[in-house]
Amino acid sequence: MQEIFWNSIAEYNAATWYWQIAITAVAAALALVLWFRPSKRAKIAAKVFMVLLSVWTAFVYYLGFCSARDYSSALAIFWCLVAASWVYDLATDFSSFRKSGKYGILGLCMLVLPLFFPVVSIARGLEFPQIATPVLPSAVALYMLGMLMTFNSKINFFAFILILHWAVIAVSKVEIFDIPEDLLLAAACVPAAVIFLTRALKSAGQDTKPKIFRS
Repeated sequence: MQEIFWNSIAEYNAATWYWQIAITAVAAALALVLWFRPSKRAKIAAKVFMVLLSVWTAFVYYLGFCSARDYSSALAIFWCLVAASWVYDLATDFSSFRKSGKYGILGLCMLVLPLFFPVVSIARGLEFPQIATPVLPSAVALYMLGMLMTFNSKINFFAFILILHWAVIAVSKVEIFDIPEDLLLAAACVPAAVIFLTRALKSAGQDTKPKIFRS
């Protein structure tokens, strides 16, 4: 099972490394623009990027390179739901993607953490292409979490809850597939969950989540 898992990652990395570099560069550029030069166009571009990143994970990674794994289709559907959450956000302009100034530094740390996935892999003796990269699902989820934390004036709770669910899946993979890199996502989710859920409880009855989830 581990061999199939890591072989599929190796095939994915070998075939798409140049795309992954481009995706990582765009992710960094969008975060920097939102931080230093926020604008309506930048916010729309970031949300479109979230949709495309989710679709990439579902169709390129899971359906394209992980078809030999069990439950790859189910995981692809999960990432389609993540994409749908960002499409909804894009259509309704729900998430503000505006700095609140309270948790920005913590969010920036989370945005940098995906770059440590290959560092951890190499430190434990793995070699390219069989390493974890910043464009694997857990690293993508961590980037999204970092964006929500950094620009947290008003956030997409649908996407946030899906990321929390993915963190639970990631923890279960650590021992089964020998991928301790996924613990980076789990560690980041702990303070994020405390902060966002506490805020949601304190502001009960206010406009803190999409209308379709309000009774």
